Amino acid sequence: MLAAPILVTAAELAATSTTDAKLPSSDVTELLGLNDVMTAAALPTSGLISVEVSQDGTVSFALPRAKVGQGITTSTAMLIAEELSVPRQRVRVTLTDAWPESVFNQVIGGSNTTASTYTPVRVAAAVARQRLLEAASATFGSPVAYLRLNAGVITDGSGRRLDIGALATKAASTSTVAVALELSRRECSTVTSHPATGSARGRR
Repeated sequence: MLAAPILVTAAELAATSTTDAKLPSSDVTELLGLNDVMTAAALPTSGLISVEVSQDGTVSFALPRAKVGQGITTSTAMLIAEELSVPRQRVRVTLTDAWPESVFNQVIGGSNTTASTYTPVRVAAAVARQRLLEAASATFGSPVAYLRLNAGVITDGSGRRLDIGALATKAASTSTVAVALELSRRECSTVTSHPATGSARGRR
């Protein structure tokens, strides 16, 4: 979770363990393709891209790619909406201009945007979801396990309801905090698992 006046979350991904890996082939093309290289290059600065929940209940994400034509804003918005359990129309994805700190996390080509941002986007949205549920838990006085987040609204067992916008400030953090989490299950796809923590910072 990032330090900010409203809820802002980002992803920091660790490399997967290679303890049990088999000896690689001597042919590097059997190990790495262009997408693999570009995705690995984007990892170190994946924590610089963030999901922001505003007081009006909208969710914003600035995608570090100056790229159009492949529907990346739509697919990214769908990922966030699914992971955060908010209506798709509440998610606003914009394309950012290039900025030095992002380094290789803004390189375009090879249809790599979705491959390289898929996990960081989901992690940041999952951190936001977890933090919103914790804020609702404190407000309702109910355990998180008894709460449900659906369509941008959190409800408890007695039927009390709170929109996520009403919790955007309460769920925020005054300092950067690492948060362990689990991503929601994807029934129809197989995705490599990455150990991840969320972090937070003020707006640029």
